[in-house]
Amino acid sequence: MSRRPRQGKPRAKRGVPLPHNLEVDIGAIGGRGDGIASHQGEPVFVPYTVPGDKVLVRVDGRRGDGLLGWPLQVLVGGPSRVEPPCRHFGRCGGCSLQQLDDAAYAAWKRDLLVEALGRAGFDARLVAPLLRISPGSRRRATFAFARRRGRLAVGFNARGSHEVVDLGQCLLLAPPLLDVLPALRELLAALIEDGREGDVVATLTETGLDLLVEAEARLDLFDRERLAAFAEHYNLARLSWRRPGGGEIEPVAHRRPALVRFAGVGVELPPGAFLQPSQEGERALASLVLDAAGSLSPVADLYAGCGSFTFPLTGKAAVHAVEGEASALRALAAAAASAQARVTTENRDLARRPLLPEEVKRFRAVVFDPPRVGAAAQAEILAQAGPPLVVAVSCNPATLARDARILAQGGYRLRRATPVDQFPWSAHLEAVAVFER
Repeated sequence: MSRRPRQGKPRAKRGVPLPHNLEVDIGAIGGRGDGIASHQGEPVFVPYTVPGDKVLVRVDGRRGDGLLGWPLQVLVGGPSRVEPPCRHFGRCGGCSLQQLDDAAYAAWKRDLLVEALGRAGFDARLVAPLLRISPGSRRRATFAFARRRGRLAVGFNARGSHEVVDLGQCLLLAPPLLDVLPALRELLAALIEDGREGDVVATLTETGLDLLVEAEARLDLFDRERLAAFAEHYNLARLSWRRPGGGEIEPVAHRRPALVRFAGVGVELPPGAFLQPSQEGERALASLVLDAAGSLSPVADLYAGCGSFTFPLTGKAAVHAVEGEASALRALAAAAASAQARVTTENRDLARRPLLPEEVKRFRAVVFDPPRVGAAAQAEILAQAGPPLVVAVSCNPATLARDARILAQGGYRLRRATPVDQFPWSAHLEAVAVFER
């Protein structure tokens, strides 16, 4: 493996110079997916390694309480080491664990949740077996692009870098997302000035690809005609453009609604809207939520997004959907009205204004699916005055464990927690935890 050296010199600790190259033995894989070794009593974090590896490592600096290393050569491979299946592995920052055999990977992935909950005082036996989502099913991705010295690259960022790995293969993506990249590369090369960079949010909907380009560019009439022709030629559902910094989204070609269905209810996604990365994963999460909620009604669906849990829940319950992103909530509300679903909506930033005790008391169940930072403020209020059942959906075991501890201190009992691997070969893990009292 090789990598361009980082800029600057490694930082020393308390006046002690850092070593340059080391031979280390990898003993375990940490929570970020890096192998962990030891040097003079300090941990050494080494990506792309497995337990049992003996590795020649270049020390690049510090991370937390340890050294940050880069593997120069695997001298002896550990018993769980396998050949990575993707040719971009080791450069692309999308996957970090393709070198680990499948059984060891699955055990490590489940243990992320076991260990996080264990640190918060919960029994490992409450963690269910890992639910796994197949590679090749990812329907949503954000591609980076950059034009340097006349050449435009489209793909994912290299690990810890702004360098864009020009993608020719990806085992995670649904084929239509990968198939459009060559044409997208050619299109952007004609529009983007040298030295510029940006992102493309690509979503595979039921009605075709939806692309949102985020970049600085002076689009003249001919550029807009080129974009519209691209959307026509490749049968896109929609093509939009937004300048960096969260500016207004400009519809360039809206050929038909970018439609997804949740429990049979069609929702027109706003450009760039959050969507679970795979349909298989979305259904797995929704099934776990439904199994827990049963026929309890009414239900509050907090951080509801465009309705991936709201509409499945309406099969048995009246649902109050609360979401801070106005465009997502408008899409949910329009779909609910069209389907005559038992849904009320509320636009509210739950991190700043969680539902108050008098508001949560009217529900028999609460579902919440916050961003990675979790829902500490809302969990505090639920612990005081929450309903008999709370279902927490999370993409971060650490903040889930924190929120679970808050709920437990308020009298809730963790019934079970199910890890869901929607991001194969990475350190990202989703989970559904069920609490009752």
